[in-house]
Amino acid sequence: MRHSNILRVSLLSALCLTALSSGASAASFYLQEQSVSGLGTAFAGAAADTPDASTVFYNPAGIVNLRRPEVLVGGSLLLPRADFDDTGSTYTSPAALGGATGAVAGDDSGNPFDPEIVPHLYGVMPLNERLAVGLGISAPFGLADKYDSDFTGRYNSTDSQLKTIDIQPTIGANVLPWLNIGGGVNIQYVYANLKNKVPAPTIGGANDPANDGSVKLAGDDWSVGYNIGLQFLPTDMTKIGLTYRSSINHRLEGDIDVLNPTSPLPIPGFVSGAELTGSGSAKLSTPDIASLAISQQVDEKWTLLGSVNWYGWSKFDNIPVTSATFGNSQTEQSYENTWGLALGARYRMNDQWLLKGGIQFDQTPTVNFDRSTRIPDGNRFWVAAGATYSFTPDIDLDLAAAFVNVSEEKIEVTDTYDSGTVVTRGDSDGSVGILGASLKYKF
Repeated sequence: MRHSNILRVSLLSALCLTALSSGASAASFYLQEQSVSGLGTAFAGAAADTPDASTVFYNPAGIVNLRRPEVLVGGSLLLPRADFDDTGSTYTSPAALGGATGAVAGDDSGNPFDPEIVPHLYGVMPLNERLAVGLGISAPFGLADKYDSDFTGRYNSTDSQLKTIDIQPTIGANVLPWLNIGGGVNIQYVYANLKNKVPAPTIGGANDPANDGSVKLAGDDWSVGYNIGLQFLPTDMTKIGLTYRSSINHRLEGDIDVLNPTSPLPIPGFVSGAELTGSGSAKLSTPDIASLAISQQVDEKWTLLGSVNWYGWSKFDNIPVTSATFGNSQTEQSYENTWGLALGARYRMNDQWLLKGGIQFDQTPTVNFDRSTRIPDGNRFWVAAGATYSFTPDIDLDLAAAFVNVSEEKIEVTDTYDSGTVVTRGDSDGSVGILGASLKYKF
């Protein structure tokens, strides 16, 4: 088996994952859960009216509304679930060995996800009545999944881990009685650790998981983007927010470890069980995101909220890979731009309790012919509820819960190795349960 071809395909496959997360509770790999107060309304109206320091993330213009310094710390516990039902995955042996096709040996997946926590920390400091600064530390992208070693989709993916840290210094100003503006810099770190199996070459089209090889890639990168926001205040009871978060262009530098599958068959360049290491890099662009939101206070108790979000996923149309060891390649992703819609409400029960609820629809950017087991993604429908409890005028506790249903979608993805070609076919669906808690302290 020629190491260069195996590694090139595997590097492409693995680095593609750095932007893929079926465990994420927004479409593809974006994690919306950067505020527990926002989670309670399914993030409806977040760009217009996030009444605590987490507005740093959703609309930096809103920090000027906070009249006292405050610190907010919290997190969301994600409880993702996914099911993959094989519908005829096949392995085709190399032409030199006859090109026979047979079923991939193995089983359907169990749930590949463990519970994960998405933390956040924000602080805001008013400088005067018209100017404020803030800082946010969040994790807006991420995943962690692991399939069984005999999973029928193992030649597409087995283990996947993506972590991000986003540090956002922010400034906001009230420039007119009816207009706030704000902006921030996003300093973002990405780390990925990814694995998949490689099939052993055979003559008859059958394969055995015990003879599989493997590929492991680990890589990271720091890069910078920005976000800007406007908040319009046409009346005392109406807020309108408009925000834009830029795409961030990463170049992930990766180390690759390969273990060749075991097979006695004579293929030029193939060494049964051989190990090889190398390096490579891949360009990865996160989506730019725009949001238009409104908050309308109806009376002293009720506030209605709404949002329309746009995601520039088409920037993730392909991933070019550069490797001095294995050569240069490019893989197509074919992501499409998407829209999301959220509606919610808050109800002020008394001075201590604020109740809230919301729904959201979020499109998937993936398409059938490029959707993979690394992201068995689908359209997502949210139902959420939450409450804010004020212990004192200085201390608030936010609690929220949400359920996200992920629609059933088809997967039919092809992975080509020197040892043969695998087409992974299946139906996948899933869901995400979310529990959130945060504590706010005003100085």
